[in-house]
Amino acid sequence: MPAVTDMPRVCLTFLFRITLIIFFLAPVSEAQAQLTNNGNDDVYGFDPMLYNGRYYTFFSPLNARGNQFLNDRQFESGTVTLRGRTYSDLSLNYDIYNQQLLLKYSEDQGITKVIIISDAWLESFSIEDRNFRILQVSENEKRICQKIGTGRTSILYFWKKSMQVTNVVDGTTMSFSKPSREMNLLIKGKIVRYRNNRSFINLFESEDKENIRKYFRTHRINVKNSSDRIIEDLITYCNTFNEK
Repeated sequence: MPAVTDMPRVCLTFLFRITLIIFFLAPVSEAQAQLTNNGNDDVYGFDPMLYNGRYYTFFSPLNARGNQFLNDRQFESGTVTLRGRTYSDLSLNYDIYNQQLLLKYSEDQGITKVIIISDAWLESFSIEDRNFRILQVSENEKRICQKIGTGRTSILYFWKKSMQVTNVVDGTTMSFSKPSREMNLLIKGKIVRYRNNRSFINLFESEDKENIRKYFRTHRINVKNSSDRIIEDLITYCNTFNEK
């Protein structure tokens, strides 16, 4: 048993040890608290690069027909690439009326939230089988485009919707238009718009035009209404001329 005169020293030693234990355990407790607040995303947690967007607060006019999305209101599985890092298995939707990429997620409490993914670091994303890129079209403007093709020449679609007044039996209402796209070809480092088969073919070198024209006839292609898969096969064929 320590002497009475040694008791203060023993107490100080004990307090010192307790302080050290608290010091080392505090970061662990803090980290656990952060993980608890990170919601149900076990892979990324609340990664500030992914979850730093504003809450999505857009509401269409009352009784408006249609919706503001590329497909429909249902969120679909997709991926997002931010500053070179790709996040997969996300619940995404693309609001083409407001040109915003939306992310839906749930917190621990079961509360579902929808945020707008910030375009500050957004490079690309995919929703189901469609791939999109963010283009810096000017110093202060970025645009979202669907990209088809992986070669030096590729297809770029710029999607949009508008809102219009529609006459109904008991008056008028607002309606979203059907999705429309601006068709462009990325060729020789430039983005050039085309409107039909002829204007598409005319964007290529003279010696390649006849072969491309034959490909159109053989496969009965109309660029205005052909599926993404057909257009992908077309641009893959067109890229064979760039490899000569």
